[in-house]
Amino acid sequence: MTQSKHSVLEDIHAKVSLSSRVRAAVSSPNFIPPAHVTLRDGRPATIYAFFRSDDETEISVCTSAVERRVIPTQHVDKVIRVLGDILNREIEGGQSYPQDEPLSFDEFKNYWFAAFVAVLVLDSPTGLPETFTFDDPEDRVLGTFYIKPNYPGICGGICNGGFLVSEKARGQGVGTILGKQYVDWAPKLGYTGSIFNLVFETNIASQRIWDGLGFEKVGRVKKVAWVKGHKNPVDAIIYGMTFKSD
Repeated sequence: MTQSKHSVLEDIHAKVSLSSRVRAAVSSPNFIPPAHVTLRDGRPATIYAFFRSDDETEISVCTSAVERRVIPTQHVDKVIRVLGDILNREIEGGQSYPQDEPLSFDEFKNYWFAAFVAVLVLDSPTGLPETFTFDDPEDRVLGTFYIKPNYPGICGGICNGGFLVSEKARGQGVGTILGKQYVDWAPKLGYTGSIFNLVFETNIASQRIWDGLGFEKVGRVKKVAWVKGHKNPVDAIIYGMTFKSD
C-alpha cells in the first residue's frame, strides 16, 4: 500500500497548523510507546512515533512508554532520505500520488515530517534497543505514515494521512500493519475522525485495506487523475472514518 491521501487544502511548503487539542497531545512526552509487530514472514519489527518540534529544529522519537529522545540530525536524515526516495519512485510511477514532480530532501522533510510521523523499522538482529544509528537504513526502514489535519481551524479535528511502503517490504502485510496503527494512534493525537481525499479507483490494494479496516466510501471525485497507463482520467474515492471515543 503506497498511496496519497493528500489534502487539496495542503501545500507541501505550508506550515501545518494544529488545533489546541492536537497540539497538547503532540506535546505530551510519553503517550505513544513503540508498537511491536510481526511481518508475514515472521520477522519482528517496530513502529516508532516521530515528532517535529514547534520551531522545526529537532525531530524526536518515542523510544519507550516513558521516554522521548531527540535523534541526532545525521541519523534522522538517513531515515528521511530513504523515505523520500520511496516517495519519489512512487511519483515517477504515476499510480498513487497526485504530485508529478519529485521532491527535494528539504521539500520531503517539510511535507512528510510536518508534525507527527510513524516509521516502521525492522528490528535489529542483535535484539538491542533501536538507536537509529544503523548503517543500512535501506534494508531496515520498511514503511511510514504521517498524520496531520485535513482541514484548518475549527475543523482541524479531522486528520489526513499519507502512506509509503518500501519495495523490499512488499508482500509482508506492511500496508495493513500501518493502516491499523494509524487508526489506533490518530485518536491518541486528539483527532475525532479521518478523511482520505484521493484513493484512485485503480489502486485496488489500497481499497482492500481501507475496506477491511472499516473505512466508509463517503464520496467520489470524477475523472480527477491522469494515472500512468490509463488513456482517460480516473476517479478517486474519498474514504472516511469516525473514531470510536474512549
